[in-house]
Amino acid sequence: MSLSNKVVLITGASGGIGATTAIAFDRLGARICIASRRKEKLEQLAVKLHDPFVFPVDLSEENQVKRMIDEVIARFGKIDILINNAASIIVSPAETVTTGDMIKAFRTNLIAPMIAIQQALPYMRKQRGGHIINIGSPGYMMGVPFYAPYVCSKAALSAFTRTMQAEWAGTEIIVSEYFPGYIKTNSVPESRVGEIDQDLLMSSKQNFLTRTFAKPKTAEDVAKQLVKLAEHPKILAYSSFTIKLGAFISNISSFRLSIAKEMARIARSKLGISVFEDF
Repeated sequence: MSLSNKVVLITGASGGIGATTAIAFDRLGARICIASRRKEKLEQLAVKLHDPFVFPVDLSEENQVKRMIDEVIARFGKIDILINNAASIIVSPAETVTTGDMIKAFRTNLIAPMIAIQQALPYMRKQRGGHIINIGSPGYMMGVPFYAPYVCSKAALSAFTRTMQAEWAGTEIIVSEYFPGYIKTNSVPESRVGEIDQDLLMSSKQNFLTRTFAKPKTAEDVAKQLVKLAEHPKILAYSSFTIKLGAFISNISSFRLSIAKEMARIARSKLGISVFEDF
């Protein structure tokens, strides 16, 4: 499918995967809508695009999500591709995760995509076609340590995505799930354990399995794959064979735990905390 003149709405577009994806689609002639909380970042990205629609939005607010969709329709008259990319990432030991942390993650990572899809669906049905791409995470299958709010909400998004796929199979609405794995970007997670970096779970001294399955990709790699997914829609796409293999291995409890507990050990070492330190 040609992307020329297709209207593409990308959430979480102020940096990382969202920004590079916007640039990639723009270069192929798509009409780009970029949405995020950080208006200044969106404006910096906008100068790299051809007449984009910039929409600052707090995705944790349902009314703002609905208005985002309606404003895109008002501007372009349609939405061809909706990419739910925005994510709340909170780093905390499982024993200290708060109700507020979970609610915040679920509002951004599950509720916002759900509302955006429901609001866009009548328009997509009227135009007799549409493609929804939800950026998931295979991390929930592994049980990524210290990222409980993120992986729990992404597990819920995966379940919702697959429910839609079942209910809408055979219709003109395509629903895709994309698993990027660990992506090295400039995004900084919220931390409940002090200053951290994106390599919190990584170390050159890790065992081979952990290094293999946690090896980061770049946002540019993901952008190319999302373009390919839009051009040739699939139900589920992985960023690499390694991520696909990791998702399969996650079903083997001994392998899964071996990889995840090594990540936890590395993180505790960097953070200077021990198991159940706060108990």
